Amino acid sequence: MRSIEPVPTPPTSTRGRSFAKRESDIADGLLSWNILFAGLAVIGFANGMSHRAMAALRDDPGQALLLTFDVSAIVWVALIAAVGFLLRPPRRSASKRDGLVAILAIAVFLAPAPQLSWLALSGLGLYVATTSQPGAFHRSAGWILLAVTVPMFWSRVVFSLMSDAILRFDAMLVSLVLGTGRVGNTISFADGWGYFWVAPACSSIANVSLALLCWVLITQMLGTGRTANFRFCLMAACAVIVINVGRLSLIGISRDHFELIHGPVGSLITGWVTVAVIFAICLYGATSGAKHAARSSY
Repeated sequence: MRSIEPVPTPPTSTRGRSFAKRESDIADGLLSWNILFAGLAVIGFANGMSHRAMAALRDDPGQALLLTFDVSAIVWVALIAAVGFLLRPPRRSASKRDGLVAILAIAVFLAPAPQLSWLALSGLGLYVATTSQPGAFHRSAGWILLAVTVPMFWSRVVFSLMSDAILRFDAMLVSLVLGTGRVGNTISFADGWGYFWVAPACSSIANVSLALLCWVLITQMLGTGRTANFRFCLMAACAVIVINVGRLSLIGISRDHFELIHGPVGSLITGWVTVAVIFAICLYGATSGAKHAARSSY
């Protein structure tokens, strides 16, 4: 019986190993899909909020840091989650189409109009969500990134188109609570001393958009987007309106404490209470839907 001797494997040159390692580094390193789109998300967000951050620092640096540059904590958490999900495995090599999308996004980022960055981020989020595998972390990152642009840009667009109706709606609710008269978006103080008016910064729409962002963030992080009941998102939006109307009503009742309620202290307390209520309602809605689906499967 003839024995089969093993064929010796030709030695691989050091140059060949080095070239293969460089190719692997390109696929998994700086030019990987993961790092490319995570970097674009960070750059786009920083560019989009640059004018807001500079204005806050110019007015009062200490207050700007305390109020997180007038950007809600929900937005910051959502950005961190989106970037973290983009960097999660599997590692992907950037295709030519990915490179073209990145070039277009960078071109928009370089435009002398920071607000355009939110348009580019919206497009990036939608692109990532629709080109990633269903159920993957990358798809969740895309939806979260798209949702981030709602309170940072799209709610402002809606407000600019419907500002008069939105402010009148807030003023109507406050006047109903106080039982006083109103003219447009101006409301009479409860003691009849005079009037105060609902400014654009005091509108409920910005915090309503935060409720939507928080809902997307929690459902995508928990993977319960299909089982969660959307009515809890609507409940969170209604709770936000109640909190905002309550604060404005306190201003109407306590005219002597106007500066305290309307100033930095009142804004800080109201902001964190709003965040806590939104998070609690959305978390309960996202988890209760999953538990109900699990019980139904038995």
